[in-house]
Amino acid sequence: MEPTRYCKRIRKSPNPGSRPWLAAAAAVCLATAGCLYQAHARLWADTALPDGGFSTQSPQWAYDGEPVTFELECDPGAVHYVVFGTTGQETVVDFGKVAGRYRWTQAFSAGPEPRVCEVYATPYLVRGRRDWVYDKLENTWHFYPGASDRPDVETAAEQVMRITCYRREILVPIQPRSGPPKRIELSLWKADGQRTVVPARPPGKAEARGFLLLGPGKNGDYEIRYEPTYGEVSRAGKTRVDVVVEHADGSTEHLEKDIDTP
Repeated sequence: MEPTRYCKRIRKSPNPGSRPWLAAAAAVCLATAGCLYQAHARLWADTALPDGGFSTQSPQWAYDGEPVTFELECDPGAVHYVVFGTTGQETVVDFGKVAGRYRWTQAFSAGPEPRVCEVYATPYLVRGRRDWVYDKLENTWHFYPGASDRPDVETAAEQVMRITCYRREILVPIQPRSGPPKRIELSLWKADGQRTVVPARPPGKAEARGFLLLGPGKNGDYEIRYEPTYGEVSRAGKTRVDVVVEHADGSTEHLEKDIDTP
């Protein structure tokens, strides 16, 4: 499935062109810490593997609304803080989960078509006062270097990962037997065996969770329609759709299908 919409990336951080010496520098020298080699850095995310483990794979897929945790791995002692960002929204993380590992969590959303977003992370060392300021009222970070302060130093190249956000719609046709179905049970099975039973949506409650039974159509057939949430589908791989129909004539029908939830 090819994504058709892309998040526009808007950087609030300093213009790299204003510091061309960084691109060619093999080392960064600080007055307070002596000379420091260009740090190693790798960006990980936890949505590509079925067990929720971290991977450097890019792009990775994330279901609509799913919180994705990113981790920048960098040399311990070579970083004071990390700037994570996507779609122009940037966050400073200044405490590592463990030495050299900084984490940030972000949820993504998709429309009818998948959407691709770029997530970027850059480690910095402070020279004087940190160039980023937190606004408690707005709950946002702003790049605000002091007029007389030396700029903070990027200690490794910016790391970038693409996240493709998507959602699925379940459509299951039902051929009636002697009239409208008497009872329908819809279940979703994750790859790890976890089962979710989805109720029918109550009539007249458009905001309630649950599947819709549409019909009868021109040929007298019916259709189940449902959009799962991220907690109801496999984190990676396939999700099994299991439908049990009790027909008007008393017979029971069992329908199964797999949907791709990469």
